[in-house]
Amino acid sequence: MISLLLVLQLTTILGCEFKQEDHYYNLTQLQRTEPYIVKASADSSFFKMAYQFNFCGNHPKHCQGQSGAYQALEVMGILTDSCEILGKPENQQMSLIENGLQITYSQGSQCENNQKKSVNFNILCSSEADQNFVLLSEDNCRTAFQMKSPAGCKQQYSAQPLFIYYLSGVGVMLMILGACFGYKQLQKKKDEKSDQYEKLNSDQPQAQNKNPDQSTTVVINQEAPSS
Repeated sequence: MISLLLVLQLTTILGCEFKQEDHYYNLTQLQRTEPYIVKASADSSFFKMAYQFNFCGNHPKHCQGQSGAYQALEVMGILTDSCEILGKPENQQMSLIENGLQITYSQGSQCENNQKKSVNFNILCSSEADQNFVLLSEDNCRTAFQMKSPAGCKQQYSAQPLFIYYLSGVGVMLMILGACFGYKQLQKKKDEKSDQYEKLNSDQPQAQNKNPDQSTTVVINQEAPSS
């Protein structure tokens, strides 16, 4: 059980990293609690196209109940059900570009010529991160966004972070197992006390039967009247 959870944890970590020779890119810096929302500029203030996506998990599922990057029509600030999937994170691919890294989600909604939509995220190396992505281009089948972030910079590869995550996973599992063991011991003591209490209650009627109430007989000696 512990090994399975650790494998799943390490798989998630590796899915957020891109390694090449002695350098790697750490994408966990791009992950947010709430998905990114980029709104396309439009002439009308009532109708806009909103794009939502995320990285390394917590992907939005607003469109058709599927997880991935998507675009949806926004009417007066409210997202509608009119949406299309731009790409799915399970089809994520990464490649190097000039001064950064490109992340691609593919296998989105159907578009022209029996093709499927895809989306590119260009992460440019920078010591400071932008607040949000900007929309670079879009057509019927491909959309592109760009952002400056330290996540786009090469880092010296070290196995130490993975080792730390491994130890953290072991520690968490030991804490869970310890809590389960303590709960079982506490429940066992409660059951023992409950059995003792029931036994004590069952012995009381027997004690009462062995010592029935005894009535007190009062003997009054009456002297015969003297003649």
